[in-house]
Amino acid sequence: MDPVVIILLLWFLFTGTHTVLSHPPIREPLVARLSLRGYIFFYSSVAFATLIPLVWAFFEYRTPSVVPLPSLAQSPGIWWVTMFLMFIAVMLLVLGFSRPNPVSSLMDKSGSSAMGALRITRHPAFMGVAVMGLAHLLVNYSTIDRVFFGGLLIYPILGCAHQDWRRRQTSEPGRERYFAETSFLPFVAILQGRNKLVLREFNPIAVCIGVAAYVSIFVFHHKIVG
Repeated sequence: MDPVVIILLLWFLFTGTHTVLSHPPIREPLVARLSLRGYIFFYSSVAFATLIPLVWAFFEYRTPSVVPLPSLAQSPGIWWVTMFLMFIAVMLLVLGFSRPNPVSSLMDKSGSSAMGALRITRHPAFMGVAVMGLAHLLVNYSTIDRVFFGGLLIYPILGCAHQDWRRRQTSEPGRERYFAETSFLPFVAILQGRNKLVLREFNPIAVCIGVAAYVSIFVFHHKIVG
């Protein structure tokens, strides 16, 4: 089978199970039967069981090419744009996991206001993955690269939209206020004046971890993945 088709099928398997299991008509009976913690364990297990083969297949079938990079990758400054996007992606990922997200499945019912990275986007971790996908699309040109990294860009966006839709169907306290002062895409609410960046709200340890992770990726990326 064509490796590109395999990657596509694995993406559909991952996204399909991820979306179906989080859809209210499916999720609610599972939570009732398994409890919330049991559901999260089951959901996470399915996610890993479908994500690991996807990543493995990509690295298994991806081969270094001798074809020159496309004109976009050769454009002046595009390397710096890619490095900047990767820094944003890594920081969003780390900061996104450093504070409970009111839109996540683990949300308490307090309807707390957005703080820290949530001021940047309602979905910092997922949007970090999307930005990572976008950054790689700028400098990778093969079909298998475009399919894999295109999935990294598209799926988090669709997943976040589905998550927002689910939360808008509920009557959680503070929901409307939270949606009004945050944005789906990174930095939009800040640029529109609906929120502001408050650096002191960032967890210093998380910031250090993010910077260290970015530096490590910068130094070892080519040695590990080529």
